[in-house]
Amino acid sequence: MTATSSRYERLAQRNFFEEILALRDLQRKQKATAEIMVRGDDLPWELNRQGYTRWYMAPTMEDVVMNTYVMYVQRIPPHSRSGKQLMQGGQIGFIWEGGKGYSIIDGERYDWGHWDLIQVPLRVRGCVVQHFNDSDDDVQIIFASVNNVNSAGVDRGCGFEQLEDCPEYREQKRREAAPA
Repeated sequence: MTATSSRYERLAQRNFFEEILALRDLQRKQKATAEIMVRGDDLPWELNRQGYTRWYMAPTMEDVVMNTYVMYVQRIPPHSRSGKQLMQGGQIGFIWEGGKGYSIIDGERYDWGHWDLIQVPLRVRGCVVQHFNDSDDDVQIIFASVNNVNSAGVDRGCGFEQLEDCPEYREQKRREAAPA
């Protein structure tokens, strides 16, 4: 029996239309109790490999009414930087609070300040992106992009890799690994 006929047999046991209807019913049930108003005070700051992040909408967040966007605030401490990522692009970042800094996108520097907008281009091979805070105050950047994780996968055709962790995350991991 070939792999093609094995797949045929496996698929013949399923009813995809009924599975879609079941998924619809599950989504309707989840959305009936989902959050319509997302308040910043209800969201914790998460320290992850990219830095301090407050998630408003994420691909894995199931308790919000809409999941069509990825939206978060990233806080970069004074004279620090975000992690470095290879990402698909297609993202905007609004400098919401703080002073000045810059972003490196595919090796090119883009200086920004309060109320500026960073546009990370959508590229087939993706973009390498990192953000830097040059000021003495925290910088907060609101990031948003279309949530196409379920249709294109987390890699979104180009790969999704953490190339460098932010300094605060590395320090936290170093402290956790240190003997007591």
